Amino acid sequence: MAGAAMAKGFQLRRSGELTYLQAPLLEGCRGVVHAFSTRLGGCSTGAMASLNTAFHTGDRYRCVLENRRRFLERWAFSPDDAVAAIQVHGTGIIRAGAVHRGRGARPDTFLGEGDALLTTVPGLPLTGYAADCLLLFIAAPDVPAVALAHAGWRGTLQGIAPAVVQELHLLCGADPAAMVAALSPGICARCYTVGGELAREFAAAGWRGEPYQWTDGGGGCHLDLAAINREQLRRAGIGGGRLAGCDWCTGCHPRLFYSHRRDKGQTGRMMGLIALRGQSAAEEAGES
Repeated sequence: MAGAAMAKGFQLRRSGELTYLQAPLLEGCRGVVHAFSTRLGGCSTGAMASLNTAFHTGDRYRCVLENRRRFLERWAFSPDDAVAAIQVHGTGIIRAGAVHRGRGARPDTFLGEGDALLTTVPGLPLTGYAADCLLLFIAAPDVPAVALAHAGWRGTLQGIAPAVVQELHLLCGADPAAMVAALSPGICARCYTVGGELAREFAAAGWRGEPYQWTDGGGGCHLDLAAINREQLRRAGIGGGRLAGCDWCTGCHPRLFYSHRRDKGQTGRMMGLIALRGQSAAEEAGES
């Protein structure tokens, strides 16, 4: 399953100076718009160079706004339409409606605290932010509905992936067997070492041994968050042919990605975007 999933994972795309990633599996979902930004194509400088999309990083406000504009307008969205929550490394899930358009477009407008957003509203861009953590892109074509979840180690341990699948089923009537999911770039297990206590917590939750974690010759514990989230989504009912992993590591590719761990916290954030295509966006955005 892992090999087939990886083959459908996120792939690089370019539009002018903008470089981003999309998953062919999600591109095949009619009516779904999605993308994951890289650090290329923006106007920020220094540690934030160049397409930092997060306000809380210490970057200049005007640079973040311009970076968001460059990324979102590629899909005919205004940066004033963006919906985002304050990510707190938990499992809170927020359903976004038409009245929430723009909640997250500015620092004082975020849609409360939560690490997952879902919507059934066409043309409403859900956004998430990461620099090592995974973003989980989930589409339910049968409703239709889309969701975007932020999964660091805390969210992964608490099971945010299956929680989102369950919420799409309970709130929207989506069938997990019909859902499609893709994992964004995130820190790989080779780059992600954790302390013994955290490794034991994951082992106690059932994530022991390869491919979920292992110990290297120096005694370091390596944790594979992507492998765990893939398995959680599979157990939640999303089959291997509808589940895409990703072999892009944020820590291994400093030219393409910000990495909180590699850069010791002084870094920007990539943006994940997912939406149901609106009528005007269908005419304007096109396909890469």
